[in-house]
Amino acid sequence: MDHPPRPARGLIRVPVTDAAELDASRVLTERLQQVDALLARYATIAQLRAKPTSELGDDDRRTSWLHLSHFIASCMSMATDNLAATKQLLLPDGEQLEHRVTAHFPLLRSALESASTALWLLRPEDQRERIVRLLQLRTTDIEYDLTLVKAAAKLADVNTAQGRSTSQAAIRGGVARRRRHSQQMAKIAEAEGISADEYIAGAPGHGMIVEQATDYPDLNGGYASTVWRLISGLTHPSPLRMLTTSEHGETVDNEDGTLYVVASMNLAHTTNALLAAMMTYRQATETLAARIIRVRARSEPT
Repeated sequence: MDHPPRPARGLIRVPVTDAAELDASRVLTERLQQVDALLARYATIAQLRAKPTSELGDDDRRTSWLHLSHFIASCMSMATDNLAATKQLLLPDGEQLEHRVTAHFPLLRSALESASTALWLLRPEDQRERIVRLLQLRTTDIEYDLTLVKAAAKLADVNTAQGRSTSQAAIRGGVARRRRHSQQMAKIAEAEGISADEYIAGAPGHGMIVEQATDYPDLNGGYASTVWRLISGLTHPSPLRMLTTSEHGETVDNEDGTLYVVASMNLAHTTNALLAAMMTYRQATETLAARIIRVRARSEPT
């Protein structure tokens, strides 16, 4: 007796035919087509050089050689690259949407985290608070760097003289780098009247940074941080998150106690994640522009 063919398993390509999904596809496509203009705007701002009399210029003077602008540039470069990659992945020919299941969410999470970190660092009107946040971020960065160095050093073959020498040299280099950074951070903090307790614990987690950075009238910290939490569960294995964020087709009984169903990622989750990343990126760009252009306020004579 002939048996009916088994349904395909794994990842399969299926066309979008549902009217609601077609509308959602058009909305997502329109958002993706706006990415290039957003990146072009930042590219223009990134070419500007902050004068010493500007807010950013004075921030850099006070935080040399761990310049605040350098951390901003690193964050925005990462956000830029991830937004560009997201568009290339989902809209490879610039017109036809090819929606993935989860591959774009790590890109969008990185874009949102990076843009939020830049905005979190730029946002405070109080210069001292901007410097405190920089010191917190730099503390976390150098600690992660040393953790990586120590882990990598363990990969060396310590049974050989060369392996032991390589491992020890790497650790010495990492420790020396942390010492230089820590000493410079302490020097900056002392000059600004900042106690070590204000920054030595490092920066808050990404969820808190996203929420605090995007707590604007035209953004929404709760919205952005919720989006961040949702897509974080789609950047590593989470069957529950996959289940709750997917659209499901008709269920087929495999007659062996298991069920078969075609599931696709809900387009709205991608659109929301993209929108959160783009809005945060735009706000970071414009806040950076303001700090570059705005002349720092002079201290009143005492």
